[in-house]
Formats: sequence, structure tokens, C-alpha cells
Amino acid sequence: MNPAFETHLQEVHNHYQSGDAFLGLRRLTDCAFETQDPEVFRKTIALYEWLETNTNADNQEVLLKVGHLLETIRNAGLKTEHKENAKILSVQKVTKTYLKSGFKIKDLNFELNERQITGLVGENGNGKTTLLRLLAAELKPDNGIINYSFAKDTADQYDLKTKLIYIEQRIPRWYGTLMDNLHFVLPYYDIKGEEGHLWADMMIARLGLRPYRHLTWNRISSGYRTRFELAKTLLRKPKILLLDEPLANLDILSQQTILQDLKFMANSITAPFGMILSSQHIYEVEKVSDTIIFIKNGEPQYQTNTTEHTPTATNELIVELETSATREALAAAFNTIGVTKIQYNGGVFLLHFPATVSVSLLLDTMAKNNIAPNYFRNISNSSRRFFIN
Repeated sequence: MNPAFETHLQEVHNHYQSGDAFLGLRRLTDCAFETQDPEVFRKTIALYEWLETNTNADNQEVLLKVGHLLETIRNAGLKTEHKENAKILSVQKVTKTYLKSGFKIKDLNFELNERQITGLVGENGNGKTTLLRLLAAELKPDNGIINYSFAKDTADQYDLKTKLIYIEQRIPRWYGTLMDNLHFVLPYYDIKGEEGHLWADMMIARLGLRPYRHLTWNRISSGYRTRFELAKTLLRKPKILLLDEPLANLDILSQQTILQDLKFMANSITAPFGMILSSQHIYEVEKVSDTIIFIKNGEPQYQTNTTEHTPTATNELIVELETSATREALAAAFNTIGVTKIQYNGGVFLLHFPATVSVSLLLDTMAKNNIAPNYFRNISNSSRRFFIN
């Protein structure tokens, strides 16, 4: 038994025991996917159908059925394993200039591995979409090299784009019901017959689309259209997934769920992939990203989230604070611990302190001076600090 697979199965059990059934069902489906076993798929879909018709089932009955399916998944095991996190993308000294506007994106140098997520942030018009289109081979760089390790011939667009998939913010319209449309495209991905339909049913279930599978384009919200596009994409088992503003049409809960789900899927034992996504939702992206690329006027700055201190990390403590207290009250309280700058954008204060000031000292000072926070966030090592004037 693969140790990581056994850990995932145990996590599913723990989620259900803790009452986190929504997360447990999603992770249970991920484990079923790992087996690539049609019989496991049938039993997983049967569980979804049972849950839909037994909404008032008691917890013990649900746990019993989940336990039986977990044992089936454990016995099926893994047909294949993909252990290494191989490098799948290399970008070296890439530049691109638009002659008419003079806008230039330059000095792009980074890599992407399997199971790695890179977040792309920056204000509108600073080059995020241009970078994604360069990576998607829709634009050619003026200089530099973009290398895809999984493509034998990058000049062969079909060979490349079979595993390099770019989802734009505006989803193209499709016709017929959601499920009919998905079944229609399956043969193009070499997913055929009953087994192909099982893969489609599993992906629809995994992305929360079962209640909408018989609806048409006009009857589905833009957020669920995005999920459907992801379902089509993930059935192709991509090596690189490029997403342009995937959170734009989702509510806050759906944003957190879909990002976490994509992270789970990118870290698959049997079919891992790397992902680059652009978004204005900085904090949500930072929660799931291993690396952040901040672009301003076409120039990138890089930040690694997996270490506390990075080459671009600030040497000061910076916090965002929303409070009813006045600037004068904040200055009086925080001068005692060496505040160096107080900025106000009309809604939130930005407070700067020497790096020697700890968050616990700051919170203690607020408590002693009766400064009640409505919102508080340490952005010292967040890409949010790049947006400060």
C-alpha cells in the first residue's frame, strides 16, 4: 500500500468522524479516482445517488456506507504511481513587446514542477494575461525560451495543447445539457464507451455539478459554467493548467472550495499536474500557492510561500487594520512600540513597524489601549505589500 494513499484514506475517515462530511465526500472521490477502477467508480456514484435520496439518513448509517466504500478503494489499490515532482515548465529570459502601445513584459525567469501551484497577481493592465498567453503558446516571445518537458515537439500544437490547457476568464458558450455536452467531447480525449461515461460521472460529482447535469447553458450560473469547463479540462489529465481569473464568477465560499479542490487534484498520486492562476483575490490565491509572481508594469517579482523569509520579504512588520479608532488614537498607542508609518486608504489603516516588533506585542498594545479591531491581517510576507504606495 502506498503510504500517501493510506494517509488519504485515513483522512477521509477522520473527516467523517469529525462531522466534515462535505470535505470527506470530496476527498473520498479523489481516492476513488486514484484507483482508476471502473467498479470503484460505479460504487462511488452509487453512494452519491444514495445520499441524494436519503438526505435524512443518520450519521451512523452514512459512516457505515462510507466505511464499506473506503475498504473497496483500499482493496483496489493504485494501478500506477507517479512519485517524482518533475520539472514540467522552464521560462528563461522571456520578453514580449507590443509595438503599438509600447507595453513590454520582460525578465521572466521561473520554473514549474508537478504538484506545484504558482499564483500570478498584479493590478489590471500589468501583464498577467499576456504572460498566460505566452505560456499557453498563443503568443510567441520576442526573446527567451519557454520549454515544456512533456512535449516532444513544441512546434506541433496538437501534441503540446493536449496536455497544456488554458482556461480564459470568459467561458465559450456550449449547447445542449451539461452532461450531453461532456459526453460529446469525451471521444476527442480518447475516453470512450461506458468507462468514459463513468469518468464523466465521477468528475461531475467531484466538482459539485450533479444537481445541474441536465441543465442547459442559460440555466446555469457563470460560476458553475467555470466548474464545467474545469470538469472538461481535468478529464484530459493535463500536465499544466493555466487559469485566468478563475475566481471572478464565484462567491467567497465557492472560491475557497474550488481552489482547495484544485490543490488536492494537482497533488494526485497517479495524475499530478502543475498550475498557474491569475487572480485579484490575493489572500485566497496565497493560501494554496507555493510561489507567487507579482507583475507591475511588465516586470515580475517572485515570492516563495513555503519559507518564512524570502529574497523579496520585507524587513519590517506591516499590518492591515480596520477599526473605529482614530489615526490620533492609533499614533498615541503605537508610538510606544515604535510605529514608523501610518497610512489610511479610506477604509483600512496600514501600519508599519520595525521587524523586531512581534504580532503578539502589537495585539497586546491594542488590548491595553482599548483599540478594537474589526479586521486585522499581517501582510509582512504577503504579496499584498507590493500594492502599497
